[in-house]
Amino acid sequence: MPLSDLLRLADTALSSQPNPQLPEELLRALVEETGSRAGVLRSGGGDVARWPRTVSRQVEEATEGWCELPFGGDLDGWSVHLLQLGTLDESVLAAARLGLRAWRLRDELKRTRFDARFHLWELEAIRAIAGSIGGILEPERVAEELINHLVALLGVRSAHLYLGDDAATATSVGAFGPPVIDRDRLAEAWEHGFITEEVAAIPLETDGGTLGVLVAAHKEAREGTEPFAANDIRLLELFAVQVTVAMEYVRLTLESLERERLRNELETAAVIQSHLYPQRFPDVEGYRLVARATPSRHVAGDTYDALGDGESLVVTVTDVSGKGVGAGMIASGVHAAVRLLAGNGLGPAELARRINLYLAGATADNRFATFAMARLEPDGRLVGVNAGHCPMLIRRADGRVDEIASSGFPLGMMGFAEYSEHETRLEPGDLLVLYTDGLTEAEDPDEEEFGVERVAEVVSKLGDVTAESACSALLEAVERHTHGAPLIDDATLVVVERLAR
Repeated sequence: MPLSDLLRLADTALSSQPNPQLPEELLRALVEETGSRAGVLRSGGGDVARWPRTVSRQVEEATEGWCELPFGGDLDGWSVHLLQLGTLDESVLAAARLGLRAWRLRDELKRTRFDARFHLWELEAIRAIAGSIGGILEPERVAEELINHLVALLGVRSAHLYLGDDAATATSVGAFGPPVIDRDRLAEAWEHGFITEEVAAIPLETDGGTLGVLVAAHKEAREGTEPFAANDIRLLELFAVQVTVAMEYVRLTLESLERERLRNELETAAVIQSHLYPQRFPDVEGYRLVARATPSRHVAGDTYDALGDGESLVVTVTDVSGKGVGAGMIASGVHAAVRLLAGNGLGPAELARRINLYLAGATADNRFATFAMARLEPDGRLVGVNAGHCPMLIRRADGRVDEIASSGFPLGMMGFAEYSEHETRLEPGDLLVLYTDGLTEAEDPDEEEFGVERVAEVVSKLGDVTAESACSALLEAVERHTHGAPLIDDATLVVVERLAR
């Protein structure tokens, strides 16, 4: 029976066997079951399938007796047009809907799996780059390694890295293929960069100005070259950040070795890590952010970040086990991973799961990172995830303090770990407080820790309820508790204030 055929096709759509002709087969079964002479399946005004195939649009327009049946619901925009409809049972139309839903679901799952594999590949590629240039202090060798990686990542015919004090004196220190820009175009790229279908020139920007320009051109394709896609440009921009950090690291390290050798090498690493902190908080209407970070050594194992797209706001705090350079490198890796993944529409729990999976295979068994993340929407909706971190605190306008406790293992500890999200709302006058255990584990002369309870008590009793006053009050309370003694661990504090409209 054709009805059973429709149900069989729906089952096939959900199976592991691909069937690109399934919409046409669904349409054919629907035409036969309804006793129609022909049918056209459409989505958004465009044709998806025709049966018989010989029914062209010209034939359709010249033939009378067509009727349109919209599917509606989650298939809004989809419809079937039948010629000289005989009989129609609602169960037949329902079976067709089921088949189409199953086919679309399979297609969406396929795209999701591809995106997940692609983003994991990007993370692994960036990690491999850091490993390949680690310990190299000759700028030419670093540039050569980076250009080789860029060619492999994007499959381009030309790639050049220009470094210098300005565009007029810059030279190509790493090159593959012929140059594609002249001095005038290099000067343009030095100022603000440019991207065309064939050529992308990205300036390498630091706090001190432009360090150089990364140029990639002529992406390989089966039949010659093809324009850069959006994913290509995003990956190139991320790669440019890696190049900037790598070249800046080489430059500063060589300068420090000339002066004070190993001691200044650590200070240079601290400068590089400081570039990872937000130099300017995102301007998101309805929110104000204040942050404080105090490393116990030159390089901190703590890091925080704030990202915004003009509407939603993402705030993170990370605390890596241990101290010093090793912890700082892992903290920087988490920072980069958040930046890479946060703009892809992932929820906080899924983002934490992916970073955990990456760290579990890329770090030593005794290395892990506690992680707290909150995504805030313009209407005050808050979605948070806590991976083994100190409780996130929400100070309500009436003085109550709510907690978002840990919902899973720290990142990098267990590769199979899953995380759950906590959803609430930040009302005008409320504060969101994120911090690391450098504050809670601060000890007084009797070795009594400051503790989470004291953090909650301080924010609960605030007189002036603002992000700035909360930071000041907490740090002053910790200093009184320790009698002014230096903290024994990295301490980071981020407070988000929901402003009254």
